[in-house]
Parts: sequence; structure tokens; C-alpha cells
Amino acid sequence: MRYLTCICPLLLSACGVMYQPQPIQQQQNIDAIQQAAPGQDGFRQFVQAQYPQIPWPIQSWDIDSLTLSALYFHPALKVAKSDYAVALAGITAAGLRPMVGLNGQLAHSNRANGDINPWSYGLQVDIPVITANKRQINIDIAQYQADIAKIQISETAWALRQQLSLDLIQLAEQQALQSNLAKLQKSQADLLNAYQKRLDLGVAGQSDVLPIRLQHDQSAWQLQQLTLQIRQTEQKIMHDAGLTGQNNQTLPVAPMNVSQLLKARFDQPQAYQDAQTIQHQALTNRMDIQRGLAQYAKAESQLRLDMAKRYPDLSLNPGILYEYGDKIWSLGIGSMLNLLNKSSDLWAHAEQVRQNEAARFYALQHQVIQLSEQAYLKYHNAANLLVTMTGEYEQQSRRKQQLENQWRNGLIDKTEYLQTEIQFYAAQQRLVTQQATVLRALQDIENVMQKPLLLSQQTIPFAIQTQEAPAK
Repeated sequence: MRYLTCICPLLLSACGVMYQPQPIQQQQNIDAIQQAAPGQDGFRQFVQAQYPQIPWPIQSWDIDSLTLSALYFHPALKVAKSDYAVALAGITAAGLRPMVGLNGQLAHSNRANGDINPWSYGLQVDIPVITANKRQINIDIAQYQADIAKIQISETAWALRQQLSLDLIQLAEQQALQSNLAKLQKSQADLLNAYQKRLDLGVAGQSDVLPIRLQHDQSAWQLQQLTLQIRQTEQKIMHDAGLTGQNNQTLPVAPMNVSQLLKARFDQPQAYQDAQTIQHQALTNRMDIQRGLAQYAKAESQLRLDMAKRYPDLSLNPGILYEYGDKIWSLGIGSMLNLLNKSSDLWAHAEQVRQNEAARFYALQHQVIQLSEQAYLKYHNAANLLVTMTGEYEQQSRRKQQLENQWRNGLIDKTEYLQTEIQFYAAQQRLVTQQATVLRALQDIENVMQKPLLLSQQTIPFAIQTQEAPAK
């Protein structure tokens, strides 16, 4: 019975932690989503800790402040960090040593063979022995999985920033087109009134007025549609920043001077001057490249583990038996022998997995090279077209100024000047659209290299205060 006295405390200590269910609080989640606001103290502390250059409270939102909002509020990053926490827990679980087993035995004799002690007590300990360094290889596999999860945090953060950058470019384009359309519509209205007077005087016919009226109505419809699109883009920016419209107004976005932004980037083209530079940066800096290397390293560790399994683990079994008055000590050893399969069968699947990861990485490099070439070609063509359209716009601007001077001096009719003004606004509209196209092309280059170039040269820390994985 004294053996049971020793065993009972061990059994009771294993029951110290009880399972506690934690059902999802749906309404609590909804309230938290709707109450998220950029004025929260937690977000203020986050901004001041990560990017103290940003003044508080934030009055004008640019790409940096919007990115910080996404990093703090957006659920996609919370999921990525949760996956990383799971991977970190996997490292601890992989390092756990196998549990020692205890086997007890109790027997009673009917004394049929004579006057002996009727009781028999036995206790045996099973001590697993892991061979071929399998435990450390398991830790390595879990560590690589944590590395992959950590890289995915950065990938998620980068994707959030890229989407916000595209939103800001789209908003800048829409606002510029809105201003242009308002001026264009006014010029068309003036021209329409002038021709209407001619029509009333019998100098012009309906065929002269109708095309102008149609253009005016078309511009008015485009302006209404653009106003709605601007509201949708502003709301999308707020959503991509991790916020909702329940308790938040649209964020006051800092105005973007597209011309100055493009000039600054054209003056410093070294970061994207040729496809080779873009390709080199992409192949050495992209996070999916780093993730692919980590996945291949994980596959190699898995192959090492499966090859190590050809060496069976052992089990030492020391024990003591008090048998009908005799004390018996014993020591056993156990193992599993693989007699039915060839050794190579144990790691054949892992070898195929490693080859598969190598093929995936080769395909990824091929894709990155293609993306770098396509991004540079797209930017190069768009930039050349922008130069041509800028020249045409400047020429149209000079012609507008000349005809305006002639009209004010009474040398030409007002309708002739208004037609030139309408042509000028049409050229300006095409220029705005092409400028936005070049910005998106530059944004594609930035995305291929995964290096901030366009809207901000500041580097936001994408993995924000995440618990570090223990070193192998």
C-alpha cells in the first residue's frame, strides 16, 4: 500500500488545471468592432510608441498614419499575429519530453501451495529514450513554422499598406477630376448660353446647340457619379484602416500634390531605373521569397526527422516486485523494429515534399522576375506617355492663354475662346488620368520590390511588438 501512497500525489498534481470553456461572445465582438475609433487611448499609445513623429491628435491622415491605424485595428493582422502565437506555442510543445509511465500491480494468493504471504505488489517505471536527436529536429520544424508565421505578419501588414496606397491614389485622381469637371461644366454652360442667345436671335440653329447641350449634360452626370465615387473611396479608406462607419466620420485625408510627388520621384529614379535593379531588390527583399526559403528549410528538417525514424526509440522499464514475501528487482528494455518496410520507405514522402517546395520556390522566383519586368515596362511606357501628354497640355495651356488675351482685347468672339477652354479642360482631364496611371505603375514597382518608394519614404515596422520566437 505504501506504493499507492507515493503514486497518488503525482496523479492529483496532474489534475491541477481544469478545462474551462470559452464560448465566442458574438455581441461583444460586434460592439468592439463598432466602437473602434482613432481617438482611443490605446491607439494613441500605439502611435506614440511606434511612430512618435506623427503629431497627436491626428488632424490630417496620410499613408503613414493610415497604415498605423490598419496595424492596430484591422482584424487581418490580428489573425496573423494569432497564427504566430500558435506557432510559438508549437515550439514549446515540440520541446516537451515524453512522459514517464507508471505501471502498478496487485495480486492475492489462495495459499494453495503452502503457507506463503498471500499478497503481491509490483511497481514498474517506463522511461522513454528518444534516439537520433528527434526531439531537437521537432523543435527545428516548429521554429521554421514560427518563422513562416512571423513572415506572414509582415506580408499582411504590407498588403494593408499597399491597399491604402492604392486608395489614396484613387482618391487623389477622383478629387482632381472632380475639380476639372466642375470647371469644364461651367465652361460648357457658358458656351451653351452663348449659343442659346444665338439661337434666339436666329444666328445659330438647333444642330449647333444640341451637341453642346449633350456634352454639358454628360459632364453633369459624370460629376454626380464622381461625387458618389469619392464618398465610396473615403469610406473604403476608413474600412481599409480597420475602422467602421458606426461611430466614425470619414477620415480627413491629407491632400496629395500629384505633380510634386511625381517630380520628386522622377528626380530620384535610382530605385527603379531599370528592370535589373527592380529584379534584384525583389529577389532579395520580398517576404514571399523569405517565406519560401523558410518553407523549404522546414521540409528539409521534416526529411531529417523521417530519416532519423529508422533508428527506433527505446523504452527502459525498471521495476520492483514484492511477490508473496520475495523482493524482486527488474530492468527491461523495449523498442519497435521495422521489419516489413524498406528504410527508404520511411522518408520517401518527406523527400517528395522537399522536392515540391524546391519546385514551388523556383516557380516563385520565375514569377518575381516576370513581375519585375512587367512592372518596369508598365512604368516606362506610362512615364513616356505622360511626358508626351504633359507637352500637349502645356501647348493647350499656352493656346488658351493667347485666345483669352485676344478675347479680352475684343479680337475674337467669346464662343471661340470658350471652345478652346473646353479643349484645355479635356486635355487636363487626360493628364490627370495619366498621372494617376503613372502613380499606380510606380506603386506596382513598390509592391514588386516590397519597399516603400512612392507616398512615403518612412519605413513602418510591420511586425509590431510581436513576441519573438526563441532561438534554436
